Amino acid sequence: MKSLISILTICLHVIAFGQVAKLTLDRSSIKIGEQIHMNLSFEYANPNGDAVLGWPQIDDYLGNDIEVVEKWIDQEKIINPTEKTYRREQNFMLTVFEEGEYLIPPQEITLNDSTYSTDSTIILVETVQVDTSQGIFDIKPIYSVNYPFSERSKDWLKENWYWIAIILAIILGFFIYRYIQKNKDTAPLTEEEVIIPAHIIALNTLDKLLKEEAWKSEHKKNYYSELTDTVRSYLENRFEIHAMEQTTREIIQDLKKSNITEEDKVYLRKILREADMVKFAKFAPNDEDAYAYLQKSIDFVNRTKENDTANNEN
Repeated sequence: MKSLISILTICLHVIAFGQVAKLTLDRSSIKIGEQIHMNLSFEYANPNGDAVLGWPQIDDYLGNDIEVVEKWIDQEKIINPTEKTYRREQNFMLTVFEEGEYLIPPQEITLNDSTYSTDSTIILVETVQVDTSQGIFDIKPIYSVNYPFSERSKDWLKENWYWIAIILAIILGFFIYRYIQKNKDTAPLTEEEVIIPAHIIALNTLDKLLKEEAWKSEHKKNYYSELTDTVRSYLENRFEIHAMEQTTREIIQDLKKSNITEEDKVYLRKILREADMVKFAKFAPNDEDAYAYLQKSIDFVNRTKENDTANNEN
């Protein structure tokens, strides 16, 4: 009987107290861009300590135009310890950037299975009145500040450090290049740096073609290309004729100014022109002619190689 009376007493307290949901603003109007404080509170009875409270979801905007600048976490305090009634709050800082009246709709708060709504309210946003009869002037007058050279130097270095780094890198690279060139000019030649005579390089390639009997190949184009490239390279390294970069016509013109015998000039003109016909006109020479040009190339290199020429002059 006593338990029943206690339960009825608690229920009467709850009914007598009731739940109160409120939404209040610290003022009713603001200027454009000013901030206004909104308090959302709920008073409720929780005699058994098992009440579950649900707040409305308010994120960055309240409606379409009211911006939420800041939001504070829930605050809870007991109003009446005897009756176990509580008050919970959420606080917001709001702002609006357009003139007009803005409605804050009722906010729903849930308590267990029940829903409670606050009243709606309006924020009046007013524009700043401008006196058009007055001229435009600064809010504060212009005044000079102390900007010492040390601070100016630091700021300049912060803004232009990459240019200094680039210039220093260029200067360093120049000195490294000069150092390498200087040591390269004065350092003695090693075994790897010894220059191989032009006739040795040419004869090695020509001997290779001879041993492989390359003139018998069906691919005469490849054979003539390798043969004439060897002759061109020899002319360039031995007689300083830029044969690797020149056309056949240009090489023949330069041969007229060289100290090569007329017999050798005739041979060179023939082999270069025939190679052009093979490479570009699909001319197919026989094996005997291909072999003859290889032998004449070997003879030409042996006759004109630098060491023999030097010995003859001596």
